[in-house]
Amino acid sequence: MKSYHIFATILAAALATACNGIGENDGKKTGGQMWVHEKPQVAMVEISSGDNVIETYEYTYDEQGRMLTLVRTDHLSNVVMLDLSYTYPGENQMKVQGTFFPIKTNRYIDVSCNPDSGTISYTGSWSGAWSYTTTVGSSGVISSTVCQSNFASSEGYYTSNMDYSELYTVAEGTVTESVIGTGINAKSSKSTRTANSSTLKTIYSKGDQADRQNFAAYLMPDYFPVWIASGLPGNKTLITGISSFTGTIQAPETTALEYSFNAAGNIDSVVRTDRNGSETVLTRTYKFFYKE
Repeated sequence: MKSYHIFATILAAALATACNGIGENDGKKTGGQMWVHEKPQVAMVEISSGDNVIETYEYTYDEQGRMLTLVRTDHLSNVVMLDLSYTYPGENQMKVQGTFFPIKTNRYIDVSCNPDSGTISYTGSWSGAWSYTTTVGSSGVISSTVCQSNFASSEGYYTSNMDYSELYTVAEGTVTESVIGTGINAKSSKSTRTANSSTLKTIYSKGDQADRQNFAAYLMPDYFPVWIASGLPGNKTLITGISSFTGTIQAPETTALEYSFNAAGNIDSVVRTDRNGSETVLTRTYKFFYKE
């Protein structure tokens, strides 16, 4: 668990930064503008494999450019995975409400931003929902996400504590590495104990083209309904490749990304190729459609 003490130190230092780039003199968005999506706004992302559409993301926005709705549909199973509406109770607050598959009844996520500490906190309304805190650097790019979860059985026979963390390395305004760590401590009323920890390091190859459509949110293991509406992770340039390590052992799975752009320099389509060693496992194409 030593790595978590190091992580806590880094996180404490990061709290001097500003929420979504909201520093005093950094020229970024301020106040309620943190939720605003600059034009052209994405109306739909259609994901296909071969001739088959496998998934879609559909968006609407209010007159200020803030996200109003998100519908994510799995076309292979014909299931709506997310059907969400967004409201903004205060300048630094957002509420995400709707259905999150496989939960069939409406739930909500409360999101709040603290511009002084540079943190965004979000918690789901359902039983067992985790509470996350994401820290954003002064450049507007994420630096960390942490979560602590405690559980106790109804009769007190069993308790567990879980520490979850994501620590990001940023180079020239783009995330180039993430280290995800999980530590669990559990004990029973019979004084039996268990503890374990694990880490996963992911390397993101940095490209040269600007990430104007926040495409990294579709690639990273993020809390998507919150991140996509908040402009996170906030990468300045697009990611061109992904690889990962468990401990010091490199995983055989890799991802390559090729982009095409429209005349204005915005994403037209992205071809994503997932490989296991030299074998291609899946090729997907993300097609972007914009609000007129």
